[in-house]
Amino acid sequence: MSQQILSALSDILEKVALGAREAEIDEMVDRLGDQAGTEEHVLLTEALRRQVNAVREIIRVNALSERGLGLLIETTHDLSSTLALHDLLKIIVRRARSLVGANIAWVTILDDESGVFRTVTAEGHLAPATAEMTSRVDFGAVSLIMNSKSFFETQDYLQDTRFQHSPELDAIFRVENIVSLAGFPILSEDKVQGFLFVADRYSRRLSGRELSVLGSFALHAGVAMRNANAFRLLSEALGEAQRNRSALIDHIQRVEASAEAHDEMTSLLATGADIGLFLRRMAIQIDGAVFLMDDELTVREEYISSAYRGELAGEIKDGRFDRAPMIAANVQSRNTGRSVALANRGGEQCRMIALHAGTGRGDSLVISHRGELDAIEIRNLERSAVALAIAKLWNERRETEKLIASSTLLRHLVLVTPPDAATVSAIRDRLSLAADTPVVLALVVMSGLDRPSQTTRVRECAARANLLVDLFEDSYLAIGPEPAIRDFLHNLQKARDGWETGGIVSEPFPDLADAPAHLGRMNRALAVLRNMKQLDRFVSQSEVNVFARLFEAGDARRIAGYLQDLLGPIDRAFPKQQATLKQTLLCYFDRQHNLSRTADALGVHVNTIRQRLDALRDALGGWDDPVKALELHLALRLETILG
Repeated sequence: MSQQILSALSDILEKVALGAREAEIDEMVDRLGDQAGTEEHVLLTEALRRQVNAVREIIRVNALSERGLGLLIETTHDLSSTLALHDLLKIIVRRARSLVGANIAWVTILDDESGVFRTVTAEGHLAPATAEMTSRVDFGAVSLIMNSKSFFETQDYLQDTRFQHSPELDAIFRVENIVSLAGFPILSEDKVQGFLFVADRYSRRLSGRELSVLGSFALHAGVAMRNANAFRLLSEALGEAQRNRSALIDHIQRVEASAEAHDEMTSLLATGADIGLFLRRMAIQIDGAVFLMDDELTVREEYISSAYRGELAGEIKDGRFDRAPMIAANVQSRNTGRSVALANRGGEQCRMIALHAGTGRGDSLVISHRGELDAIEIRNLERSAVALAIAKLWNERRETEKLIASSTLLRHLVLVTPPDAATVSAIRDRLSLAADTPVVLALVVMSGLDRPSQTTRVRECAARANLLVDLFEDSYLAIGPEPAIRDFLHNLQKARDGWETGGIVSEPFPDLADAPAHLGRMNRALAVLRNMKQLDRFVSQSEVNVFARLFEAGDARRIAGYLQDLLGPIDRAFPKQQATLKQTLLCYFDRQHNLSRTADALGVHVNTIRQRLDALRDALGGWDDPVKALELHLALRLETILG
């Protein structure tokens, strides 16, 4: 019998050692008790049952400890391998719940802004509100843990009177059916930053070892929060350092670009580049449009970058931009020396920079571009404007020196009779003329502008022409090849805006030594024409010589009026056809009263000429008288000249 008990005991111990199920071990112990025959054996069996249960409890506790230790080791490994606080807290909640077999587990973290503890992660809950719980420091278990900085445990939370209950929190607990609760403080630098909670839907008391392991989990959560906070600060510092590095690199690049732009402007300045190159470089810098404006805010030169995409440049170019803000900005920029914003419309900006060139004129730059310009880009434009102003000053100085030299040559040519050979040779070299190339003289008079403005307009129109021009008394004298004179006069008339210009142009002549004689005749003719009316067109010297000779000794205005009166009958008799009839009669006189040649010149049938002349004869009384014919011829020619 003893042998059987020992064998059964050995089997039981083996099962316990192998971790068999408790039911199986209890069944084996019960069978052993049934085999007991004596009271001694019964007592021995009961003692054996107690020892087996004690061994089983020790093994269970040890297994739980080993499991908790394993979870702590895994959590420590997770803590060292991840700095994502939320992910790590989720792991801690999951392992804490699994370790003690709790129904629910969650972590609350202190919100520094509101001072309220908020649930950041939860597991095992049924109601959505459980995952969004908030706790104040003076309500619920939170108040006790905050004061003691130690764990809290209750087997009946809703009936616990050790703290002040929160109605909102109690309502959530009732919905979730929470009965027992254990909470552990999450400390960071000896300050409570949150709590780890485990709860069950029945009354339960946790063992000391379970409380110890859960407290360790809470400590790990505190370490995780410290590490995460340190990582956040470090990340922010690294991010700030990276941003500062990027900003520094960007600033260095902008400074280098600024230096490069400055070097380019200096190079343009040193080489005496054209103003258009400065405008082009400025426009390319900002992918915009740059306009050089005169003191009347009229566009003189411009450059629009191919990358420019905007509308303000078109308004400026067409003169549709409001002048009032431009005038105010020009004054402000001239006083401060800095650029002034003109407009900001649809992501496009426009600014003005006054130019100080030392000439007294109010030239300025109007710049249009897309987007915002930073301080460096604005300073680049302002420095470029200074370089442009210096370039303009140098150009004006060179032009002045050139004009002085040209004026000296021109005066030696027309005021010295005869001009010396050196002057004639210098002028031909200056105008790049061959020895037999003819030249043309032009006398220009202007009305509606003061003298400085007249000189400015003349110089601007003559700047790119191969000619010499200077002011003689109250008219401007120009000399050069016929094409150059023609282009100069065309540009001058095209530039008219509220003012008029006109004058006399000589016939081409090859010998520059004849210039004084031509100028003398032109001056006399110009004086006669200006006595007749304000000049608004250019006429040939050959057309007015005869009138100059006829009128220079008498009252030109009275004589011209008399000749104009001769044509009055035509104006009154044929108000709609007067121009055609006058042209026909002038052509008839110019063709020595030949009907056939007159018809050919006008491109009409000879009968048409005959009919027109008959009508004119009736209106004028005929022209058979040679004196009457001469007067009519002179009157028609004079009217053509005076326009």
